[in-house]
Amino acid sequence: MSSGPLRTLVRASDLPFFPDFFLAGAPRCGTTSISKVLARHPQICFSRPKEVNYFIDATPESLASIGASYLDRYFPHYDPSRHLAVGEGSVSYLYYPDALGLILAIQPKARFLVAVRNPIDMLQSYHLRMHYLLEEDEVNFERAWDLQEARLRGERIPRRCGDPRRLLYREVGSLGKHVERLLALAGRERCFLVLNDDLKARPQEVYAEMLRFLQVSEQMDFLLGRDGQLRFPQRLRSRGYRWRWLQTLLYKPPQRLFRAAERTELRRGVRPSARKRLHKRLLRFNRVEISPAPLAPQVRAKLRQAFDTDIRTLGEILGRDLSHWQ
Repeated sequence: MSSGPLRTLVRASDLPFFPDFFLAGAPRCGTTSISKVLARHPQICFSRPKEVNYFIDATPESLASIGASYLDRYFPHYDPSRHLAVGEGSVSYLYYPDALGLILAIQPKARFLVAVRNPIDMLQSYHLRMHYLLEEDEVNFERAWDLQEARLRGERIPRRCGDPRRLLYREVGSLGKHVERLLALAGRERCFLVLNDDLKARPQEVYAEMLRFLQVSEQMDFLLGRDGQLRFPQRLRSRGYRWRWLQTLLYKPPQRLFRAAERTELRRGVRPSARKRLHKRLLRFNRVEISPAPLAPQVRAKLRQAFDTDIRTLGEILGRDLSHWQ
């Protein structure tokens, strides 16, 4: 995936502050849990929201006003008296080398966190996420996988899909390839890689290593529960929805409807925060937790073959035996 080359004269040294780390991937690998822990650390300023994807669609105009369009917008809570690290969590950056290159052009010392997972499990969860966000209209993962060739030709693209590249599941799941490219761009010493398996099995050790990498305090008092025990964020379950029409209104509303709502708010003096609260309530109401359907043996065998080389590449990078993923 590529957003096209973009030159910039913006430098982090010329700005009041700039992120020095990026949680740059991969989707459905525990990055939400990681971001919640990092955002709660008293010495870390983490973007709000987690994923801003600013450098994927950056333009010369937006970079010229990066203070207002990026720093002020996503880091209004930055406090130089207490924040030692600033970061954001756009996991799509892993797939956009031009975005990574732009970040490094602005901040050559940028560090990158990447979580990885068995691509077969990851893609099942990722497919459900795409369906939940209305980017994908094929509910069956096997059929969605088989549609990749047609979609490469520009066929069978869901009407509400914002970026068809997000539906190229083999590309999304080729984590070894993308991590290898990131290491070549940023340098191995500036990247922290974590297996989702490790994050689940020994979270305290992994988070301590992560905080050490970010050069902030390794103390985790901010995660203590009332009983004095550490409480790590729970992994998010896959989500579905009750009614597609309501999901469409919440995630992909027609622009004329959105503008009408804004005009009504202005006329009635309704604050945008009230609309946001209603939006969140409706999302919770329409949301249901689901689990990926078990893969048929022949489908799992097909995916194992597709990712065999990539998994070995990732294992070599990590110095880990990942043959159990096969």
